[in-house]
Amino acid sequence: MSRRAHDQNSRNGRSRRSGQQYAHGDGYNTRYGHDEHVTIGQQSAPDQNHYRMQLNNFLQHRYRSTQNLRLESSSSGPGHALWWTVIVYFRDCEYGRGEGATKAIATENACRIALQALMHPGSSY
Repeated sequence: MSRRAHDQNSRNGRSRRSGQQYAHGDGYNTRYGHDEHVTIGQQSAPDQNHYRMQLNNFLQHRYRSTQNLRLESSSSGPGHALWWTVIVYFRDCEYGRGEGATKAIATENACRIALQALMHPGSSY
């Protein structure tokens, strides 16, 4: 077997000796009744609309910059049950305020409100 064929087989999961592909799923989880295969695109993830990313993309497209975007976060409550507040500022003007049990949830809520306010000026949300 040439060096190139050997490297190619190593990269694609084939055995060095037999050239057969390794059997995926013969690990601990499969032996004990747990299916470990997940098809790409069918991964179980919570529905996320990624409002922070949408806000960044909107500002980049509309204003050619996200330089004037600022997010301020603060938390309140006891350490075991923090409540987060995030405020979105654009050009030093508040466009959205979100709250949530985690900083990520509060950020998404604030960015959703800010995105709506920037996309539809004059509307009340």
